Amino acid sequence: MHDQRAALLQHNIGRWAGCFIRLNGDGHEQARFPTSLSVKESDGLIQTCLSYEQTGQQRSMTFQTLPPTMQVSPNGGWSLGPASITPWNWVAELCVVHQQARRRIVVRHGVSGLEQVVYVVEIEGTRKPEAPTEPLQCPAHSAEDLLIWEPEEGVELLLDQRDRQAGDATACGLRWTLPDGTVRQMVRRYDTKGDLLPLSQAWP
Repeated sequence: MHDQRAALLQHNIGRWAGCFIRLNGDGHEQARFPTSLSVKESDGLIQTCLSYEQTGQQRSMTFQTLPPTMQVSPNGGWSLGPASITPWNWVAELCVVHQQARRRIVVRHGVSGLEQVVYVVEIEGTRKPEAPTEPLQCPAHSAEDLLIWEPEEGVELLLDQRDRQAGDATACGLRWTLPDGTVRQMVRRYDTKGDLLPLSQAWP
């Protein structure tokens, strides 16, 4: 079993310049805004601080041990969300990282399906991240009971737009295929009882 905390720190420590792109439940862009995220370790504590550059608002978090519902891959990708879900509201956050670049999503599921997706493009340092220049309208295609959105070339978002019922297994995923063929992905899966499943490399 790999050391999740060590993998998280190895690949995610730094200062990340970001562009947050908010999409509605149909994959159409609603707004975007620049951010700056600091991730560091000090005296055994992991400290994060997200700054919204247009408003100056900041959100900070400090923790020593990883949240019990956090899943971390050996290459530094991670996901957060509840340990178990019902057919109703739940939120998941997923991140994949490759060298000095990351892709993240925050997905909000409502009572009758997908409510909102925030797609995040980040680069380490102070350079402006290379986010899509045009307002996004994500092409979509089906993947069994789920959908795959493509916000930009090489990036796939695995999403559940259904009005889910009790007994419906579900998943939320992020897959980034680099120009050289390298793949970074995270999928957060829940079984028919709504319980979180172990991390798997399966897609979708």
